[in-house]
Amino acid sequence: MIVVALMATVFRAAGVSAAIGNPMPMAASNDAIQQSLTLRQISRLDQKTFEQSLPQLLKALGQPKMNVVVGPETLTAITAKLRQTGESTPDYWPVVLRFIPLASSITAKSAPPPGQQPRVLSDILSVGLMRGIRESDRTILLDDGYLGNGEFTNCRIVFTPNAVRLTNALFTNCVFELPSTDPPNDFIKKVSRILLASNLSSVSIPSI
Repeated sequence: MIVVALMATVFRAAGVSAAIGNPMPMAASNDAIQQSLTLRQISRLDQKTFEQSLPQLLKALGQPKMNVVVGPETLTAITAKLRQTGESTPDYWPVVLRFIPLASSITAKSAPPPGQQPRVLSDILSVGLMRGIRESDRTILLDDGYLGNGEFTNCRIVFTPNAVRLTNALFTNCVFELPSTDPPNDFIKKVSRILLASNLSSVSIPSI
């Protein structure tokens, strides 16, 4: 079992991590270290075994995310395997809806932390404006309506199940929060597919 194998390495991981070129902070908890190791090991599985291991991945993603240390190669590998996984595979959507927020929070370290009062953007038509909407370093709630010509940098983007029609939207170094409803509605599925197809650090949405 993946989790059993990882348990044997948790208590020596901090001591050897510097030797493998990917040091873990000494302040990281054992749970965070185990979560990081689980993500790394699952990322290295072949496609078939990866799909069978989605329950273990879901469990790891459900743990607290403080001090999680994973490199871009781990995130890239998991993303690539999720792209190849059928959407009807058990635990696929719960994994995707938890992985995207975690992965984007690791890559977009300058975005606001969770829990801040958001600016609500809805029904803002800026197609006729030269500059459109520019937001940076803010928490943005996208909840229903229409939003055109938006550029967001170092933002925390919060989606709800209420569909927002987006056109010419560009997100740079943003964290994406998605509702964890299982199964998600069609709008959240579309957003998730776009995010998985991107590298998360730069996401362009021409129309949705």
